[in-house]
Amino acid sequence: MIKEFQIKGLEKLVNSSAIKDIYPMVDRIIIRDDNYETGRGNKLISVDIFLNDENITKENMYDREFDPHYLIDYHIKSYFPYFNLKKIVMDFIVWGPDGNIVYSFSN
Repeated sequence: MIKEFQIKGLEKLVNSSAIKDIYPMVDRIIIRDDNYETGRGNKLISVDIFLNDENITKENMYDREFDPHYLIDYHIKSYFPYFNLKKIVMDFIVWGPDGNIVYSFSN
């Protein structure tokens, strides 16, 4: 089971300038433990990525240097050892500033 302080600590870290300097179009990131375990024993975490740029769409996000998969798989997962998080899979939704979904991914 993932502890509340692990999720809150991870969320605080990914909302720091460490991520925002790389992805200035990210307004904030919210991380939730869905308290769900996959068939392989992995735990599921959901991530909501809120953008501050209304010009980013599913079609042009990579052209605008926003790669949500790399953000999740490289940047966010790089903090897992600090919180002793293991066997985690993540689903995510990218939200535009207007509240509409720009992109989503489910494991």
